[in-house]
Amino acid sequence: MPSAKRERIRANQQRLKEQQLAVARRKKNVKRLAIAVVVAAVVLGAIYLLTRPQAPAAKSAKSKTSASPAVLANGCPNPDGSAPRRTSFKHYPPQCLNPAYHYTAVVTTTAGTFDITLEPKLGPKSANNFYVLSLYHFFRGTTFFRVMPGFVIQGGSPSNNDYGTPGYSFADKTPPAGSYRIGTVAMANSGAPGTNGSQFFIISGPSGVQLPPSYTIFGQVSKGLPVITKINDGGNAANNGIPPVHTYKIESVKILVSK
Repeated sequence: MPSAKRERIRANQQRLKEQQLAVARRKKNVKRLAIAVVVAAVVLGAIYLLTRPQAPAAKSAKSKTSASPAVLANGCPNPDGSAPRRTSFKHYPPQCLNPAYHYTAVVTTTAGTFDITLEPKLGPKSANNFYVLSLYHFFRGTTFFRVMPGFVIQGGSPSNNDYGTPGYSFADKTPPAGSYRIGTVAMANSGAPGTNGSQFFIISGPSGVQLPPSYTIFGQVSKGLPVITKINDGGNAANNGIPPVHTYKIESVKILVSK
C-alpha cells in the first residue's frame, strides 16, 4: 500500500498540474480576447470610414494655377469670354488678334442674330479693337441708335448717341474706292482722321454702297443678313436716322476662333 507521504506527493503534483493548466487557459483566453478586440476595432474603423460624412475636397494648388485667367499675361481678354464687363478704357488695347486664326463675331440682338467675319487685313487696328471690346462685353445693351433705311445702321456707342467713345481714339487704314457692299462693317468717325473709337456701321442698302472710302472696313456680315434688313426697315429717313422708328439693342457679342 502506498505510504501517506507518497500520497501527499502525488496530490501536490496533481494540484501543480491543475494550476499550470489553469494558467495556460487564462493566457489563451486573454489572447483570444485581445484578438477579438483588434478585429472589432478594425471592423468599426472600416464602418466609420465608409459611413462618415465627406468633407468638400479642397482645391489643389495645381488646379488653381491651371485655371484660365480672365485676362491673359499679354493684357488681352481671354477668348472664352470670361473677362468682366468694361465700358471705359484709357488707351487703345494691345494687339490680340493672331494672324494664324480666323475670327467670327456672333452678334445677338433683339431683332435676331447675325455673324460678322472679321477682316484684319482690311482694318488691322479696327478689327482688333472690335475683338477686344467684344470680349469685354462692351457692346452689351447698346443700341443701333442711327438707322437710315437703304443706307446704314449704326451702333457701338456706350451712350447710344453720336458722342459715345471707349475713352480713346485711333487711326486705321481706309479702303480703296468701291470696297463697300451690303453687309460691310466699317468704323464710324467724326469726319476727321484718327477719330475711330467704338462706333461702327453696317451697310444696309444701295445708298451705303456708294459711300466715299473714308471709313475703315474691318468685317463683313457672313450670316444673318435678314436681321440687318429688319433693323434697316425700322429706321428713320428723317433727322439723319436718329432716333429710329424701332430701336433694336445688342444683347451680346460672342467671338468664335478657328484655324
